Amino acid sequence: MEKLLVFHLDDNNLKKLKQITGALKVRVEEVPSSDYLKPLEMIANKTASPLIQPFSGKVPAESLIVFCDFTEKKMDKLLASLRRDQVVIDYKAVLTPTNRKWNVMRMYLEMQAEKTAYQKNKA
Repeated sequence: MEKLLVFHLDDNNLKKLKQITGALKVRVEEVPSSDYLKPLEMIANKTASPLIQPFSGKVPAESLIVFCDFTEKKMDKLLASLRRDQVVIDYKAVLTPTNRKWNVMRMYLEMQAEKTAYQKNKA
């Protein structure tokens, strides 16, 4: 079943997101900042490790969602609904074989680097 991992989304946008995902039968999992050092794979699968300490640093200001197990058609439908309802989410990513081993902080760094590169190429 498709699921969205949600990081640092404000209440208004989270409410809109949940209305959209409810209609599409997509599960939404809000991830607490204490899990930001866990690999995305562990968060998605709800597994734990005693070796991973809880995150206690400064949380990134940007919001992030990670799409897990989506078909292209379902993702397109969800993205169109997010645009239509003006849900503001800074970063959107798909869980891949490459990034599933990354922790949340690494994902944020990668997303920030991609955004910077995109803006540089656009200018």
